[in-house]
Amino acid sequence: MKKIFSFHAAVWLYILFMHFGQTTFSFMGLNVFLAWLPIVFAQLFIHFKGLRRWFFAPLWLLFFPNIPYLMTDLFHLASLKIYQPGGHFLMDTNGWWSYLFLLLPIILMVFIGMAQVFKLFSTVRLRIAQRVGCFVGVSILSSLAVYIGRFDRIHSIELVFHPLNVLELLAGNWSTEKLQFVLMFSLLQLGIWGLIYYLRQEANEE
Repeated sequence: MKKIFSFHAAVWLYILFMHFGQTTFSFMGLNVFLAWLPIVFAQLFIHFKGLRRWFFAPLWLLFFPNIPYLMTDLFHLASLKIYQPGGHFLMDTNGWWSYLFLLLPIILMVFIGMAQVFKLFSTVRLRIAQRVGCFVGVSILSSLAVYIGRFDRIHSIELVFHPLNVLELLAGNWSTEKLQFVLMFSLLQLGIWGLIYYLRQEANEE
């Protein structure tokens, strides 16, 4: 219980700090908040029993893409001036602090949020083939959501207010570039889940 409370407290300290105390990458406060929501919904799904838990399943699926979406924020590192042409780095303290404030929450939120999926699926007691299918399905759906989030600038909340428009963007407007992005981002997520699975197996053997 203390670990859960510490995690949520740390997330909210970061959100408030980035929103009120930072100018560089201040948008990360909102992005981390959106990635924090599916973690909460998954915890509630795991905590409740019976039919009540299924209220949180669609909420988790709706907001889950915000977790892998954080990985696209890594490209904002290019805006920092700590790297110079020719392979040289500057000892710009502000720049390196900004580097930390961007990179650390991405690593933690992505790893925690994606590792949580294993516990979520085990709660439902799916068979191995069903779990694999769910991982593939979630990776494809979230990759589609990341695509329209990045290139069509659609947020998760738009599905509540303009569901038909969002569904049209998810299902339509296909191109070679969109197909490649969805494939690449799905492989990226499956690779991370593969790494987490490997680490879990290593921990169990010890």
